[in-house]
Amino acid sequence: MIKFFRKIRYNLMEQNKTGKYFKYAIGEILLVVIGILIALQINNWNENRKDRVQEIATLNKFLQDLKADSIYYQSNLKTIKDINKLHKDIYAVGFQNKSDIVFIKPAYIRRALMYYPIAKDNDPNITNKINNEGLREYIQAYYREMKGVLEANNEFEAVVFEIRAFLRKLKILRLDAWFDSDMDLGKESTLNNEIITSEDLIKVSKNEDFQQLLFESSLKLNDIRESLEKHVKSNSILITKIKMFTQIND
Repeated sequence: MIKFFRKIRYNLMEQNKTGKYFKYAIGEILLVVIGILIALQINNWNENRKDRVQEIATLNKFLQDLKADSIYYQSNLKTIKDINKLHKDIYAVGFQNKSDIVFIKPAYIRRALMYYPIAKDNDPNITNKINNEGLREYIQAYYREMKGVLEANNEFEAVVFEIRAFLRKLKILRLDAWFDSDMDLGKESTLNNEIITSEDLIKVSKNEDFQQLLFESSLKLNDIRESLEKHVKSNSILITKIKMFTQIND
């Protein structure tokens, strides 16, 4: 092909057809420019395709972490519901003097939540890898909301630590219920629930200092419940948005 163009150029010069030669030269230059532009376009297309493949892979991994966090959040909400019921029962016994209340999980009075979402920890800089501006902004908002849940949890946890100190001071924690069991408060066992007996908790519930701690604990617990419920909705929306984006760009 190159020899073909050279031959045409040579013939035009030999025949002293200068005007036609210049037109040919301009045409040849245009062809070269067009060829370069096409090559650049193909290269850009390939690079963009690689970026999209990497972006989708990143989002799919993030999606799995979000789903795992969703299960984790639901578990926390169930624990919050159990703690909240215990708070109400303690109030009914200690403040309203009701005698028909049975404490199902008395040890939950010292229970803190375990809030360790993995989506952000596994990829805290994911927004730098996402090209879609709308999706990037939603993830950033989701991370900011996550910070609010963490702050609410820390405030609740601080009150729980005060309750634990209060119970230790009264020496009502049963060592045998811990050391004679599996020594795992995460397990649902009768012994673990009896680390604090219902009888001891009934006595403590009538203590005015304890009632003040109960009040603070209930307030902070409901703060984190509201924050977490809102965050669960955001988690669900974000999962849907990522699914739609990956399906469209797959």
